[in-house]
Amino acid sequence: MLQSINTNRGEQQKPDETKLDKRLDDLEKTIKGLDESMKDEDKKRKQRPIPPPPTPPAQPDHIEPEGKIPVEKPPTKPVEKKEPVGASSRCEWRESSPSKTTFEIRQLYESLPFNDEDGGVWKQGFDIEYKPTQWSSNDKLKVILMPHSHCDPGWLHTFEGYFNQATKQIIDTVITILDTNKKYKFIWAEMSFLSLWWDSASLDQRRLLKKVVHNKQLEIVTGGWVMNDEANTHYYAMLDQLIEGHQFIENTLGNITVQSGWANDPFGYSPTMAYLLHGTGMQYMAIQRVHYHIKKALAKEKRLEFVWQQTWDRDASTRIFTHVLPFYSYDVPHTCGPDPKVCCQFDFKRAARSTVNCPWGIDPVQITDENVRERAETLLDQYRKKSQLYKTNVVFVQLGDDFRYTTMDEAKNQFENYDRLFTYMNKQSDWNVDAQFGTLSDYFEKLLQQTPQTQFPSYMGDFFTYADRTDHYWSGYFTSRAFFKRMDRIVESYLRASEILFSLANVKMLEENSNKQFPKDDLFKELVKARRNLGVFQHHDGVTGTAKDHVVNDYGLKLQTAITSSQNVMEQSAAYLIYQNNYTSKVDLLLSNIEFKTFESLPTRKVLSLNNQQHSSKSIYVYNPTDQRRTQIVKIVIDTYQVYVTSNKQIIKSCQIDPKWTGRKSNMIEKSSFELLILVDIESYSLKEYTIHTSKTQESCPLTTIEYLNEKEKSMDTSGPFKFELNTQETIQLNNQFLSIKFSKNGTLNNIEYLKTNKKLSFQTNVIHYGTTKQADHNSGAYLFLPDGEAKNIPPGPHDLIRIQRGPLISRVDILHEIYGLQYKLTNINGSDDYVVKLNAITHLNMNNDIELALRFTTGIENGNEFFTDLNGFQTIRRKTYSKLPLQGNVYPMPAMAYIEDAQMRFTIVSGQPSGVASLKSGVVDVFLDRRLLQDDNRGLGQGVTDNREIISSFKLIFEPRHTVDRTSLTGYPTLLAHHHSTELLYPMHILQVMSKLNTQPNELNLFPKSNLFPSDYHLVNLRTLNENRDDLKYGSSKNMALILRRFAYDCDGNYDNLFHFDKPTFEDFFQANQIQSVEQTSLSLRHVQNQLTVTSKIDVPIAEIMTFKLKMK
Repeated sequence: MLQSINTNRGEQQKPDETKLDKRLDDLEKTIKGLDESMKDEDKKRKQRPIPPPPTPPAQPDHIEPEGKIPVEKPPTKPVEKKEPVGASSRCEWRESSPSKTTFEIRQLYESLPFNDEDGGVWKQGFDIEYKPTQWSSNDKLKVILMPHSHCDPGWLHTFEGYFNQATKQIIDTVITILDTNKKYKFIWAEMSFLSLWWDSASLDQRRLLKKVVHNKQLEIVTGGWVMNDEANTHYYAMLDQLIEGHQFIENTLGNITVQSGWANDPFGYSPTMAYLLHGTGMQYMAIQRVHYHIKKALAKEKRLEFVWQQTWDRDASTRIFTHVLPFYSYDVPHTCGPDPKVCCQFDFKRAARSTVNCPWGIDPVQITDENVRERAETLLDQYRKKSQLYKTNVVFVQLGDDFRYTTMDEAKNQFENYDRLFTYMNKQSDWNVDAQFGTLSDYFEKLLQQTPQTQFPSYMGDFFTYADRTDHYWSGYFTSRAFFKRMDRIVESYLRASEILFSLANVKMLEENSNKQFPKDDLFKELVKARRNLGVFQHHDGVTGTAKDHVVNDYGLKLQTAITSSQNVMEQSAAYLIYQNNYTSKVDLLLSNIEFKTFESLPTRKVLSLNNQQHSSKSIYVYNPTDQRRTQIVKIVIDTYQVYVTSNKQIIKSCQIDPKWTGRKSNMIEKSSFELLILVDIESYSLKEYTIHTSKTQESCPLTTIEYLNEKEKSMDTSGPFKFELNTQETIQLNNQFLSIKFSKNGTLNNIEYLKTNKKLSFQTNVIHYGTTKQADHNSGAYLFLPDGEAKNIPPGPHDLIRIQRGPLISRVDILHEIYGLQYKLTNINGSDDYVVKLNAITHLNMNNDIELALRFTTGIENGNEFFTDLNGFQTIRRKTYSKLPLQGNVYPMPAMAYIEDAQMRFTIVSGQPSGVASLKSGVVDVFLDRRLLQDDNRGLGQGVTDNREIISSFKLIFEPRHTVDRTSLTGYPTLLAHHHSTELLYPMHILQVMSKLNTQPNELNLFPKSNLFPSDYHLVNLRTLNENRDDLKYGSSKNMALILRRFAYDCDGNYDNLFHFDKPTFEDFFQANQIQSVEQTSLSLRHVQNQLTVTSKIDVPIAEIMTFKLKMK
């Protein structure tokens, strides 16, 4: 992000193979024992438990030798996508390798020395030379100049603040100046701003906007609600904001095609975004913030333009043409050519009397007849030099910066001066140049007219972690403002759950004899508000945590509003589906049991009051918004401990009463509140009723036993109902039938054991911290991570508390330190949760110093210097820790998951929030928790990060035996177990309290006709009602909806056949055939129809991909 020109945001060996034989034998016993135990459970509980299967070896990918970037290889014959038909063929696709590419990200990292050399006027590059004779009248240098204005929906000012101060005037100015001259062009990216403008624009202004868009003077690029971050974002929100933007385009501007993606400011780039852009129908994309060493290497080989392919792609079907801007920044001094001193002279906003000037000392001057030749020659020299970095004679130049073109004077200065320069240039026949204004798609189309796409190199990988100079790696923003990163995922869970319920309620209301009191348009307005508030937070200064304090607060308010809006939609939609003809919106029938009292505090559970004579029982509905049947524990706060639970008039014996502590670091128990834990068993996409009764004659739910280690840690009040015991053992131990975890007396987790095989795993958890360097212009800040050395352990403190709770369903150990808390949970419920250790980390960095906290997991796994992280919760990529990079350069984003593995074991961390992650030593994984920094890092923000809130970071730790390890492929695959646990962590079950109980309401409501609907490798991304495109009803819900499905690519060494089902669904499984009028397969954002289908069509999603279907209901 740019505030001004000067403030740019600017090997270890493989494990010893001789040790493997005995461990493999042990592993065989482990797997056999686990498989047998799972079969026993299946018989007992009639459910589909999930075993932790090992992973097979993948075929080696194409890898070039170290050294120079490899040359283009001849294309290979595409591999046919084979559809599994039987048990043995479900992973048949893994037996083939991805389609080969010219180069990969890891080859660049292996070959580059990462040493800084002065490149001359292009400081981070090299001297560029050219021969004037290389162009001719038949082969001219073609220059496309693209005016643009980069507008952040929040950074130094709030979204609405920027609109009122600048963006409204920018759009007014741009459409006005474009209408004066058909040669003038411009691009626009952020639909959030365009939506605000549209709402306030006159009819004449709207007509003018449509005119310049439809005659291709103003190009909509990307068309998302924002230009989203690509490191911390989850693919659900990335796609959702693209759909919101593209639906806005369709409903206002009509049938225009978004051809190109434009991302000049996100701090690194993910192939997930490239996949989504390609999937929405875009053909091209341009990016800027790529590591400066990688830019230099690509420029030397003329590979700054390539086709970007996904790592799993077997037939090169996901490729999108990509342009990398070569220089330091996207401002004018760094876009016309390699010399910023020269280029700055052609930013005519900086001409005389401007508030902005050129820091190199030579300001622009107006172009006149007297100076036009010299000025044109000087500019053309830069264009020619820039062209030498690319394969063709078409050169792309941007003309803009942050919040530019706010006045007509500025716009005229830019357009008219360049018009004079281009007119003169083009008239000089011996200069052999054709310069013109153009849009992004104009550039790509002209480029590919000259050189076909097949002649460009192909690429696999991502572009993390970004560095813009020296050792300034932008790995700090992976964790900055951790509280709101966690809140982002909470909003997503509420929005998605309410979207599904609303869509089904909307379909129900369309039925002939249905209750018409459902306020669908009012609720749809709430949904749209939630979508857009979540969407604006995906901005590359929102979820990144890189905005001013007051802007962060504004984002927080928007997220809180999104949650409360989603809760209201969920409550009303669920009530309509449950109560049907008895439904009314005038009274509360169902209410969420979770409160979000402020935007900066943790959610709290409402107390379910039972402790009076009038209400001896209360009912709740538990909503499972996920694809698989869930046998899990839910928590309710009640005001008495003497209760029992029923469902469908049957007593639920699997329950437990826990104490409610007065504070997260307190050792005092509340006297009037208790935590009721209930083991629920709910089919996918179902609501099931449970009733809590005060206990008079029935046996109450059992109470947890509380253990303490010494008298200091014993609760001050033992007069309540709970039993207290002194733990005299040498260690603290939690067990279920599969796992045993052991802690030292100071609370350090030291050991994990598989009880079926007595297999012990060396494992330890510590909290570590980093400081920051104290050098000028070399500090950690919101963007940068610049540590003052290796991490240091935080030792146990004199005031630490350790709380131990043991119950029949779940036991836990709480370690409460002065600046953090760790809560370990182990369930005993005969379900897939029994295979994982749940871990919550509580942090509140409110002390006055520079500190970054991380969890360090130390294992015996021999992963060497390689590990895997996810990209946006959508795919997984291999990482390597390099000694030639500084510590901060080896930190990567972890939006949802990371793992390390060897030939015997995989350790996966499933995360409920994005953060930074590293594996700096073999067997070690560091997960960052939060950061507090007192100073700015000189990237334009102008402040540190000191507005920390208390946060609970949620994780699941999964330990899975393996047979083999793949040391070659760029991509990795989580197991199906890990996929399901990630889904369950991100999309928890929701509890709705029944406020008005009727005898006619169902005990269980399956939202879809087929309860066992989803194959185990399919996921319902969303069921999204579309807008009714009517001017008189801005937020009207339509009969159309988007059914968006994903198919997991998973590690498949284990035998899933008896434990999962893989039958593909049809559209009749979602709705009755007589409810559906038509089905279309579309592009991901619904802009392009790809295929007409029938209601009986099998839904066949390719492995690792997403598909969108548009359903029109009757």
